[in-house]
Amino acid sequence: MRVNNPESLSREDIRHLQLERLQMTLNRAYFNVDFYRERMDGLGKLPEDVASFEDLRRFPFTTSADLAAHYPYGLFAEPLSSIVRLKMTAGAHGAPIVVGFTRRDVHRWQSLVTRLFERQGLTAKDIVQVAFNYSLFSGAFTFNHAAEAIGATLAPSATVSATLQLRIMKDFRSTVLTTTPAFALHIADTLEKGPWRRSDFGLRMILTGPDPLPEVTRERLQSVLEVPVYSLYGVTEMVEPGLAGECPVRDGLHLAEDHFLAEVVHPATGEPVPAGQEGELVLTTLTTEAYPLIRYRTGDITVLREAPCACGSSLARMTPVLRRRDHRVSVRGIPFYPEQVESLLKGLDPALTDFRLLIHTHYGMGEHLDVLVCRRSEAPFPEGSRSQYLEHLRSHLRRTLGLGARVTLTTEDNLPCEGLLHRTVFRNLQSP
Repeated sequence: MRVNNPESLSREDIRHLQLERLQMTLNRAYFNVDFYRERMDGLGKLPEDVASFEDLRRFPFTTSADLAAHYPYGLFAEPLSSIVRLKMTAGAHGAPIVVGFTRRDVHRWQSLVTRLFERQGLTAKDIVQVAFNYSLFSGAFTFNHAAEAIGATLAPSATVSATLQLRIMKDFRSTVLTTTPAFALHIADTLEKGPWRRSDFGLRMILTGPDPLPEVTRERLQSVLEVPVYSLYGVTEMVEPGLAGECPVRDGLHLAEDHFLAEVVHPATGEPVPAGQEGELVLTTLTTEAYPLIRYRTGDITVLREAPCACGSSLARMTPVLRRRDHRVSVRGIPFYPEQVESLLKGLDPALTDFRLLIHTHYGMGEHLDVLVCRRSEAPFPEGSRSQYLEHLRSHLRRTLGLGARVTLTTEDNLPCEGLLHRTVFRNLQSP
């Protein structure tokens, strides 16, 4: 089925399209990816045996551990000669994962972001300021390409300071700011404390991603910058951004159902949850060439709704991510797992007995990280003096996470335990 405007399809037509494209994905995975062929053979199933969504639910989930176990190219469905882009990410314990894209994949993801931009009202008259760390979020390049495809003026400002971001915004008359929610907060704080007036700027909207946008963060940004703030959603192992995004109604993020099949399952049992109830988002790619994924567990907890949106779109909507199934956290827009920190600390100091990650939040976003460590008092420091030891830990954490942290040596009696989530404690820096 050829689709020009998936937003106008009926739910029945969307399901028909998804089943048609699901067959293509299953065939691609079966004939080109040993991992999936072995799974299907183990079930005694061929791709053509999947005639319904219920049939698909009999397939086991794909997890980030599966992706890491087949590093680097074990899950590729295309030869390297057809791959034009590679992206590396990490699983829960820091194990590397490599995702590949063909030329058509890259063009497809660009078109998805273009579609999101157009849904939010971007036009050729806009000046789009892209303020992402391109080394940490490669999806920022897709923002660039989508803005140019629309004909908008692109102003990539990357990771320059918030003060310089505001100067660029003022001098260039930027109308759209795209950045992480955490950096948008920093820009808002800088604007509020600085010499600028809101009337100095021509800004008319903010687009945030790839991190979830808490409502308290949205309210803070809209209060200071006086423009609507929209959230985009993506999955690192598939495409980010572009998988889903808000429309001007801002009543959920519209999923690109013509390219992804979404399920919501109970995080513990893996069984489908009743419509309208929260659960873990599970995705199957429908048009991906290089890296097809079948029933991939994203770890994101959300609610899926299929009722038509007031904007007129029939595409299903997901709520902004409510929380994670696993322990992944984010500080200043940089995601990481406590398990990564644990592995690093124990590797550097065998005498370490316990630790805590103390994340200070600012309007719902991780702002600062303290690492509290305990060790056997009789054991000598592996790196000279106490101060040299702490600097040794700090430098390795920065290199591994890409994030600065304050490291403090303490006793187990002084470790905080309130709200503990796998040795992670959250405290408010400032209450909204």
